Amino acid sequence: MRTIFAIIFLSAGLISQAQINPTRDSSKYSDPQNMDVVYTAEAKCTVGEDLMYKTIYAGINYSEEAKKANIKDEVLVSFDVNFDSKLQEFTIVHGVGYGIDEQIIAAIKTLKFDAAVMNGIKVRQNVMLTIPIRTYPEM
Repeated sequence: MRTIFAIIFLSAGLISQAQINPTRDSSKYSDPQNMDVVYTAEAKCTVGEDLMYKTIYAGINYSEEAKKANIKDEVLVSFDVNFDSKLQEFTIVHGVGYGIDEQIIAAIKTLKFDAAVMNGIKVRQNVMLTIPIRTYPEM
């Protein structure tokens, strides 16, 4: 009987050590596609969505070639907002060319973002923005 109690006591001690403890290491929560993570708060631009898009559009200087091309498309940009709110890993998933894609990334880099929060811990989150682009010669 004492042997059984000793085994149960030791097992309980070992099991309690195997529990996962929260960490501030953002690499533990890496999920590039945001498939498995449920965030308490999503990463977001500090100035709000409307001003964010106004800032992005203000940062685009359309070339004459772009204006003449009559572009009716969207730029899809993917980037990470790190746990310290720094932006990194920019990727143009779908671009329109004419230097517009690069200008959009440069404009996004000027913006401030709040990091995503999961269980009270700031974590990295992938953000994807769709920016509609319309050009015409009379611009």
